[in-house]
Amino acid sequence: MRKLFLILAASALFGIRAKADPQAPEPPPLEKPKPKSANVSSAETMITLPPPPATPIKRQEKKNPPKPPSLITKIRSADDEDWARSPNDLRGLLESMSAEMGVNFTSQVKPFKKVSPNPEDNPVLYRSGYKTFELSTDEISLLRQYLHNGGTIVFNSLVGNPNSYESAKRAAQLLLPEGQLYRLRTDHPLFSSYFQIGEVKFRDRMVRDGVVVDNYPFIEGIDIDNRTAIIISRWDFALGWSKNAHESWGYADDDARRLGANIMAYATAMKKSGQSVGQSVVLENASGTKPAGAVRIGQVKHNGPWKTRETALPMLLGELNKVTGTQVSFEIKQVTLDDQAIFELPFLYLSGTTDFTLSPEETANLKRYLGNGGVLLAEASEGRDSFDKAFRREIAKVLPQSPLQPFKPGSPVFSSPRQITSARVRPALAAARGNQVEIAPELLGIELDGGVAVVYSPYDLGAGWEKALAPYALGYEPSTATDLGINIFCQALTR
Repeated sequence: MRKLFLILAASALFGIRAKADPQAPEPPPLEKPKPKSANVSSAETMITLPPPPATPIKRQEKKNPPKPPSLITKIRSADDEDWARSPNDLRGLLESMSAEMGVNFTSQVKPFKKVSPNPEDNPVLYRSGYKTFELSTDEISLLRQYLHNGGTIVFNSLVGNPNSYESAKRAAQLLLPEGQLYRLRTDHPLFSSYFQIGEVKFRDRMVRDGVVVDNYPFIEGIDIDNRTAIIISRWDFALGWSKNAHESWGYADDDARRLGANIMAYATAMKKSGQSVGQSVVLENASGTKPAGAVRIGQVKHNGPWKTRETALPMLLGELNKVTGTQVSFEIKQVTLDDQAIFELPFLYLSGTTDFTLSPEETANLKRYLGNGGVLLAEASEGRDSFDKAFRREIAKVLPQSPLQPFKPGSPVFSSPRQITSARVRPALAAARGNQVEIAPELLGIELDGGVAVVYSPYDLGAGWEKALAPYALGYEPSTATDLGINIFCQALTR
């Protein structure tokens, strides 16, 4: 007891204190919004009305130009102390986009309950605040519908306040509980949709407080079929959009505006892809029961975003059935690699959009599975580099003596039953390959005991199987992707 007293006394005498976590900056004071420019609106609602009857315009009358379309809706909550602290953020962002990109849009302000479930009416929803918040049951139902229709929700943590950030993460999990929240890596198209963004600069307050994690944007998201539908910024960009010098844990002005412009470009480009996903179909035989002896598939769950395109594999299996008559089961089982259930499945499918790791138990179990005759098909969904590097690293741990090797032209995966000598690729991959619209097909594999055990595509296949719009996917067009998938399955069935 005396020793503890002496330590406390010495701490008080010499000013020794335990280092506390830094406190987030206070929000900016409430202020009135600046006058609106011609291309920025903050209307409470934007109701589309039928046009009035045409009226002849006199020669000397000047015809008003049409109003630019509404791009982003700022969410108004019941607490003005929270949401209204940065009234000029959207004005600053849209003016910046007009000057830098030559595009003109308007904005609007609504509460969540007034949002239309149709993204055409409000393509991007934006909530910014610094306080803790919760969504009501009705709001969750409405916003889920909106997201699945192709809409995008952006959550900003005003001044970088952790209360708002943690609330946004909880809200995201309630809106899309089937999805996985993850940090977007720099190979995500959000960081190249208009500006090429790598390292960024932060505000002085962040640097002084020592809260900078790294020099890259800290943005998280949850995907629906590889479209990042919910976007959460850990650090504030609202004050950067309006060039408000108030202290903040946030991005420097220029980087905040570039990030905002990229988010808008990405969301608008992906809106249609959110509405184009194919519908799942369950294959049944004439009696309505599952086909006996069907090919059973396991989809691998790992610690990265593993649930990519849910209808892609079933749609490929339907094509396989049409071409070969092979009985297939659409009851795809989701399994982890440390589960003994994988040994009941002859075929495993693994995909993802960013990096992941396998535990020692998963690595050992997959090695036994492949050694016992199982087959693994893996693809870098969207052709993302971070997943490509992760898969190559992890499979090298599984089979260190058997490296991935490119399949040679004329290999059965390129010739049976479909003859594939050239591959048509999606526009994003064509641009990355020097505007080549056709390339030699690229697949890598590992053979064990004379049979193919692993097939890996560094380019996207699933979007092609699903016949989905995927403007940023580095992958194959639907016809090529489907032919490759059919050939891969046929080779796997011979092992």
